[in-house]
Amino acid sequence: MTAPAAEGEAALAAAAAALGTGCRQSEGPRGEAVLDFWVPAPADPGRLADALAAAGVAARVEAAAESDAWRDAMRRFHQPVEVAGRLLVRPPWAPPRSGLLDVVVEPGMAFGTAQHATTRTCLELLCALPAGGPLLDAGCGSGVLAVAARRLGFDPVTAVDVDPLSVAATVENARRNGVALTVGRRRIGADPLPAAATVTANLTATVLRELAAALPPPGPRWLLASGMRPEEVAGVEAAFAGRLGLRRARVVERDGWATALLGRP
Repeated sequence: MTAPAAEGEAALAAAAAALGTGCRQSEGPRGEAVLDFWVPAPADPGRLADALAAAGVAARVEAAAESDAWRDAMRRFHQPVEVAGRLLVRPPWAPPRSGLLDVVVEPGMAFGTAQHATTRTCLELLCALPAGGPLLDAGCGSGVLAVAARRLGFDPVTAVDVDPLSVAATVENARRNGVALTVGRRRIGADPLPAAATVTANLTATVLRELAAALPPPGPRWLLASGMRPEEVAGVEAAFAGRLGLRRARVVERDGWATALLGRP
């Protein structure tokens, strides 16, 4: 997919929301944004082009068979990520490291391999929370946060997502790691969500505000909210404070993104 440089970020956000899959981003010869997404066959460029147009993004969308170059690029991009001296999030082809809790994620099928700043900061803050008790991962993507939570000692862990590819990827990654998760397809704001003492939510500011209205009262003790730009944090915090009484404990900004840890006083 190719989009004007000025619309590269908007194209990435809209395409990721439509496809729910990982992306390789590069720059074209004239400075344009070139985005390569992995999708299961058969691909439907027209559907993605329509979704982008609806989001106000002008982009040229093409489909091509997976190549050796794409597979090699995926392997170069998806390197192991060490988190807080406790976790190692790694693709299946990378070896484990002694002394670190192992989280193995097959990249490509869904967002969330710890390469993105929002995932890394969620994991860092999750490592700092007292482990134990139920956890809900709302918008689970690949399931990396849910699997990491089980490794850290949270139990039971429920992972939900509206995207069937994300649900399937989370189930597969739970099996790959040998952890027990409850995984289901849910639409935030339309389907009931389970109560949990800790909630992780790497979504968008809009969906985070919907989540604030959807969580059953009295709400969690701790909530990790990510996927926001720094200027969006205040509005998300207000939504959770107004209905559930959650207040800011910490905000981490990285690479233009923000992750907020909200807690109950």
